[in-house]
Amino acid sequence: MEYSVMEQYWIWLSAVEGVGPRRFYQILSLFTDPRDVWENVRDKRLEFLGPKVLASLRKARDERFFFELFARLEQAGVRALTRTSDDYPLRLTRTVDAPPTLYVKGEADLNAEKAFAIVGSRRCTREGRRAAQEFAQVLTREGVTVVSGMAMGADSAAHQGAVEAGGPTIAVLGCGPDVVYPPENQLLYEKVLETGGAVVSEYLPGMPPLSSNFPARNRIISGISRGVLIVEGAKHSGAMITVGCALDQGRDVFAVPGSIYSPMSATPNQLIVDGAYPALSPWEILEHYGWSRRLEERPAPHQQVELSEVEKQAVEPLRQQSLTLSELANITGMSTPSLNSLLTMLELRGIIEKQPGGEYRAYS
Repeated sequence: MEYSVMEQYWIWLSAVEGVGPRRFYQILSLFTDPRDVWENVRDKRLEFLGPKVLASLRKARDERFFFELFARLEQAGVRALTRTSDDYPLRLTRTVDAPPTLYVKGEADLNAEKAFAIVGSRRCTREGRRAAQEFAQVLTREGVTVVSGMAMGADSAAHQGAVEAGGPTIAVLGCGPDVVYPPENQLLYEKVLETGGAVVSEYLPGMPPLSSNFPARNRIISGISRGVLIVEGAKHSGAMITVGCALDQGRDVFAVPGSIYSPMSATPNQLIVDGAYPALSPWEILEHYGWSRRLEERPAPHQQVELSEVEKQAVEPLRQQSLTLSELANITGMSTPSLNSLLTMLELRGIIEKQPGGEYRAYS
């Protein structure tokens, strides 16, 4: 990727060890631009950085460091977006602690109008995983870009639902954008990129997943998004960090309600009590923003719903009779996992319903 001269110096300064967002902007407040910093690293105005960071800055004022930095980005297949770049998320620029530079793999539009975050517990229940996945599937089908953190549990389920629906989805990492964490998500990481998504980080390629990085990345998840959905979380859950970021940034907060007897529903239930929007289905989110309406509320009910060929293959037999998953799999020849996912989306769109006993039928 080609960068302007000023972008190169900006990326250089943001890559200096110890120069985080706060120090980066403090430095820029004292100098004309990053190139001015490069040319004046011995300036006494930089002494506020302290001996360690100042030594790091002066050591980085080296052509070898400079060129190796950009070679590192190219080798990792990563593009750097400075806060002044056109492709940098506009919503994120309006936050007080936006990363000076984002490192990105993939092609998803980080300025997507319909961007929405789904987060939750790493130790979510099976129902929590299902909710995150199904919400993401429906939102994606309606043109929403799902944003999450690719952690185990709810985050991974949200990305999985998005890629199953055709993507794109944006994963914000607490490590380098070329580092797969957790390692179990290698396949999911690849699918995110294959479906037109993106992996985003404020950390350079190769940065390991340090525990201190993860709370900070949550402000990027909410900062890119119009709103945030909390699926599950025990009391004092880490998901509350994202909620705090969302509230500070003026984002909407939605929560999936759960049983008062379930510890994993403690956080979303309390958020609803405190004023978060309850999300009983993805349609509460879609209708809140005017992004879509439920099938039964759409005009021209006499018109047939547009179905893909694969969807027709599943729906037509259900218009004749009620069938179980295994019976429909035998008729269609589809694999059970693929058919189950397809039926879930059709059910959420109001095209079919699941009856007592596990049978499905299509609405006439």
